[in-house]
Amino acid sequence: MARKKTQSTHKPLPSDLHKSNHKGNKQISKKDRARDLNPAATFFVKSEIFLSRHLKHVLYASLFLTLILSILLFDIRFSVAGDDSAYVARAFDFINHFIFPSFQGPLYPVILGPFVAVFGISAVPLKSLSLLFMLGSVLFFYMAFKERIPPLIMTICLILLAINSFVLYYSSQTYTEAFFMFLQALTFYIFFRLFIDEGGAKSFTAIARNSLILAVCVLSLGLTRPIGFASAIAISAFFLLKAQWRNIIFFLVSFALLFLILQGAKSLIWGSSGIMFSGQAGNFMAKDYYNPSGGLEDIQGFFDRLIHNSNYYISNTLYKFLGLRQAGNNEGTFTWLTVFTVMMMCGFLVMVFRKNIYLLFTGIYSVISLMGIFLITQVMWIQDRYIISYFPLILLMLTAFFYYLFCLKGWSKLQIVLPVLALILFVSTFQTAANDVQQVRQIRDKYSGLSPDWENYCRISEWASENLPAGAVVACRKPSVSFVYGHGKNFFGITRINALSGDSLMLNETQKKLHYYFILTTSLDNRSLPDLLFYSFKNSLAGFGMIKKANSISSPFYIMKFPDSTRDKTKELIRNSNITGTDNPDTLKTWLKDPKDKLSFVFPDSLLNFLRKANVTHVIMANLRADGRQKNGNTNNTVERFMDYIRFKYPNIMSRIIQVGANDNEPASLYKINYDQAVVQAP
Repeated sequence: MARKKTQSTHKPLPSDLHKSNHKGNKQISKKDRARDLNPAATFFVKSEIFLSRHLKHVLYASLFLTLILSILLFDIRFSVAGDDSAYVARAFDFINHFIFPSFQGPLYPVILGPFVAVFGISAVPLKSLSLLFMLGSVLFFYMAFKERIPPLIMTICLILLAINSFVLYYSSQTYTEAFFMFLQALTFYIFFRLFIDEGGAKSFTAIARNSLILAVCVLSLGLTRPIGFASAIAISAFFLLKAQWRNIIFFLVSFALLFLILQGAKSLIWGSSGIMFSGQAGNFMAKDYYNPSGGLEDIQGFFDRLIHNSNYYISNTLYKFLGLRQAGNNEGTFTWLTVFTVMMMCGFLVMVFRKNIYLLFTGIYSVISLMGIFLITQVMWIQDRYIISYFPLILLMLTAFFYYLFCLKGWSKLQIVLPVLALILFVSTFQTAANDVQQVRQIRDKYSGLSPDWENYCRISEWASENLPAGAVVACRKPSVSFVYGHGKNFFGITRINALSGDSLMLNETQKKLHYYFILTTSLDNRSLPDLLFYSFKNSLAGFGMIKKANSISSPFYIMKFPDSTRDKTKELIRNSNITGTDNPDTLKTWLKDPKDKLSFVFPDSLLNFLRKANVTHVIMANLRADGRQKNGNTNNTVERFMDYIRFKYPNIMSRIIQVGANDNEPASLYKINYDQAVVQAP
């Protein structure tokens, strides 16, 4: 039986380019050549005939530009952002200790593992793998959309992507972006070929095989970046839209089967029964990722995330990628620009709905994926890389929007506007790439270009790896960065301060009858205390209340745990000294329910136990800038605050070993933890 064709095979005009068969006519007829010379032919008709003959040359040119510019932009350093180094650290743990890389996407560290085994923790060979993935993504992008979209759209997108330094940056990084873009382009190619081009009736065996292949691709996307699982939703939505019930059933069953097999293998081999990404999903659901005690986000909170993130990533980040906004500028969002861009994307979906089924799926996939990113991304995280993997598809959508707009009756005279816009983008994008090349060429070693705070941090990490005993474990703020600069030394991350929410504390107080006494810190300001009371406070300090606001953290309460033998006497001294405190549950509930403040509670002994259980022997305290662009004294001080809570109770808990950097130049210091200076009793 002849395979049913889903598209007609006549040579298309711009108004019906969507109807061309994806295999296309390999030869240009005499009639077409005559039309090419016909002055009455529109610009799009002429460009279609010319570019269809030279599309392979466009591919070769884009691959060549991608390769050359990627080499010129190649960064020989590991970045100090942390996530890229974390993938290397997980690959090292997987290949050397067979530890499953459960956090974030596990697939990329598994792919990196053999290369880490061969080359070690070496930036250049590991980053070269990303260059290969980037070239692969260009090739499969071409194969996915070749003869499925107008040649002019393909040409504009390939050339602009080949010179885009924002995209090419990931050709020399160990982030997942290059690998994800490769898998994404491969998935599009397979989906188009197996489920759209071969859209006719199939045998049970054929559809089961195709569904299994597609499910492998989708699962690979999700195992690389959790947002990749949005592709399963997009594919299901497409099948529903086209009423392809058999396809959706086979695909979902295949996907679920593969996921269960993988989950079972993970449980059997590594003994972990938890669902992959469940812990990470819980953190994304939190109002504050770094303070889970603040509770889970509500519907209004997710809506605010969607609005805030879409406004930033569309009106700011996207237009930086397009070369129309200044690179490095994280300020200035324009709601009108966001609305205008969203309207263009909606117009694109309307225009391609009946004209180009391939672009229709591209739009569905992109919109669902971007909405997923905007919903789950904490607004405190401003990272352009979150949407860079989807930039090729967004560029494709915007280019196609103007193409089909100028194909409308009465708009054909404006068709020259599209190449003019493309030329403007080419000039601005190439200028940005040229500037970035100049900056990269100044890099001479792994410390080149680092600000003093990061250089001191990386140098002290390297010192620790070379001078501390083999069994030493060093706590720090960026363990993955310390790991790669410390040649694989064992570093332990302190990324948050473990705290109890007010509700959890009240539950513990009720169930365990802990008899805490709460004292307002303001009532002790500038006070001289009787010696008996002073030493009672010193020996009975159990914890601190903590209020985290936008740019500050305060401790409104001291939490005391007085011994039963002295509790009544101490409470009497507190009253006589006019110190404000309470152990009355009703009073405490009133304090905790102040709508202006969200309290959490920190216990120094619990923090110290946390370090002890991780076998931490040393800690790095640094002056890492909160805003990497400027030195203004505002630092990322999570580790410092973590240790300050402990030092407040146990002043001699740390002794400094070495400092790197001058006192006035953002130094980093290495301390030894003296556990013998503390008698730890966890609450």
